[in-house]
Amino acid sequence: MSSPRKPLTRTRIVDAAVRLIEREGVEAVSMRRLAAELGAGTMSLYNHVPNKALLVDLAAERIMAQAKPYRVDSDDWRDHIRAHARAVRELAHQHPRAFVMLATRRLSSEAGFRTIEAALTNLDRAGFRGKVAVSMMRAMVSYLLGTLMREVATSPELGGIALSAYEPVEMGAFPLSAGVLDELGTYDHDQEFEFGLELLITALERYED
Repeated sequence: MSSPRKPLTRTRIVDAAVRLIEREGVEAVSMRRLAAELGAGTMSLYNHVPNKALLVDLAAERIMAQAKPYRVDSDDWRDHIRAHARAVRELAHQHPRAFVMLATRRLSSEAGFRTIEAALTNLDRAGFRGKVAVSMMRAMVSYLLGTLMREVATSPELGGIALSAYEPVEMGAFPLSAGVLDELGTYDHDQEFEFGLELLITALERYED
């Protein structure tokens, strides 16, 4: 006798969406595909999640909720910003296929506000509040998302595409590029992440309202 089918719930649907995103990316998500994976009728999913957009939001929130709070034994705001940035990078490494989704969705849930609150708390430690703090947070977010999306996309171990040499080009018209062609063709993700992070921290240190 076959075991009874598990009842369809929003939790099961979101869990299936997260698994699918982790395997194939957010573009693979469809109600029909999830229904097939869950052994259910497509229309039955709509009784629990009214549309794909909400489903993707719920999947993003589920992944964000898995982010671990960073720990740092320091009162220096710089150390807190470094630790928070590295925690975001760790999340990108844990969920490389989902990171683009996280980077492009506005999360208004508790999971989303948890990371916003942590970022604003770090800036508050440095004396930045209100509109200035929000602008600084967005600058940090832009750096982190851009850097980490490139890192994920170019790291085969994270599901990205391996780097290849540049196609043959007559470099006489590009003397500065020719001088650093080897550097342009490779990435040291650890070094570049830390380098950019320190540039941002230095800018914060020198900022005057």
